[in-house]
Amino acid sequence: MKNTNPHKTHVVGIIERIQEAKDGANNLRIFIEVIMTHHNESLIKPLSVELRKLLSPHGLGNDLLSRLEKELNVDLVFPDRTKKLPPAMESVGLDTYRNNLIFAIGGRPVTRLDLIRMIANEKGAHTDNLVDQMHTISQQVIPPLGNPAKDGLLFEQNTTYLLTIAKTVASVIETQIK
Repeated sequence: MKNTNPHKTHVVGIIERIQEAKDGANNLRIFIEVIMTHHNESLIKPLSVELRKLLSPHGLGNDLLSRLEKELNVDLVFPDRTKKLPPAMESVGLDTYRNNLIFAIGGRPVTRLDLIRMIANEKGAHTDNLVDQMHTISQQVIPPLGNPAKDGLLFEQNTTYLLTIAKTVASVIETQIK
């Protein structure tokens, strides 16, 4: 008869989720590097799916960071731009970070989580037959990423913001989840 210790099983589960988060951060870093160095936007698909797994509390994705916050009894802190003028950086929690507005088109607000889901659902794990018009419109906006005169990196708006989100999430995992 096998003797199982529920506490040991719980601890092993937490360790596995910590490793999954660290693997997720590593995947994000690899995707970012390839996208930016080789201008290979085909990795936007797996990047958005990885972010959805880490951040999405509903539907597809398993909200790994929120689960780890509860299990480790920590509050992850994300840097975010204030909405006040002049803009500055502030520290916010996970829910605020993922639900803050990052841009709006035609009066429609888009949060980080909205963008991740929009790209992951339309381009990631499966193809959505009903393409979100916001995604189509947003692809036509091309804000600079870094210094375009120096590095020549210009991506569509969705890609630019997704890369920024991925960098932030990877950094938070690498520095705050032990």
